[in-house]
Amino acid sequence: MKSNLKGSLMLALATVIWGTAFVFQEEAAKYIGSFTLNCFRSIVGALVLIPVALIMKNIRVKKTGVPEKLITKSSVIGGICCGTALAVAANLQQLGIVLNADLAAGDSGKAGFITAMYIIFVPVVAVFGGRKLRFSVVAAVLVGVLGLYFISVKDGFTVATGDILLLLCAIAFTGHIMVIDYFTTRADGVTLSMIQFATAAVLSGVLMLTMETDTLSVSNLLNAAMPILFCGVMSSGIAYTLQIVGQKYSEATVASLIMSLESLFAMIAACIFYSKLPTVREAIGCTLMMVAIFIVETPFADRVFGSIFKRKKA
Repeated sequence: MKSNLKGSLMLALATVIWGTAFVFQEEAAKYIGSFTLNCFRSIVGALVLIPVALIMKNIRVKKTGVPEKLITKSSVIGGICCGTALAVAANLQQLGIVLNADLAAGDSGKAGFITAMYIIFVPVVAVFGGRKLRFSVVAAVLVGVLGLYFISVKDGFTVATGDILLLLCAIAFTGHIMVIDYFTTRADGVTLSMIQFATAAVLSGVLMLTMETDTLSVSNLLNAAMPILFCGVMSSGIAYTLQIVGQKYSEATVASLIMSLESLFAMIAACIFYSKLPTVREAIGCTLMMVAIFIVETPFADRVFGSIFKRKKA
């Protein structure tokens, strides 16, 4: 296993930033569209990383004495793949937040928990890549789905459209994590992240100019300036780069476990900013999802179900 403290700390710091960013994303939705936010935050993220990538490259050249290119074939291919996955996931997430925010302010906390369902999907996808299916994965899927039911399904067995989009967002983030897991050892992390945001900015920009011209104005952008800057500098430029670099030292399933804790920080941030506590039903669902998150990465379930299976077999 390629996990160590350095990678875990990077991923943990990223989760704190992402969790807090949910509140800023909900605030931005009051003034600009989802594609507009993701376009401009990605532009800011890419611009922030350009000087960082150049400085890091110069440091490596001075240390090794070997000249290198800032942009390589691997970083371009990896950046485009990561950026495409990120654009899909981020836009689904923001649309889900917008639709849920139409129902009640402060739903960003719930959005964080539904987004964290990628902790279940990542190990499942890994199984199709040849890894053995563990009892803990099965148990976590069942508990996670039950938790999602308590969070999302309202009276009359209805699920809000925003919740469906957030679940699709979790699937898209699963793809993003797996793509990063593949490319993180093949290209410089900062450069990879820079190209990732440039790609996400272009894709989101096309959607913005196609579907959100009615809300695209200088006044609206100025009103959303703080959320854009926070999401662009902190959530995109810093946190997503920490993810790419941190995943270099962590297995995909371990990384997804740590990053899924953004849901906890999203709930905490929502409580602080909106002075709103979750309902009993949402609290039960959130608790179940947290249980699922830890089941999938602990040996307890495997030992329990393994012993039961052996007894039945005997």
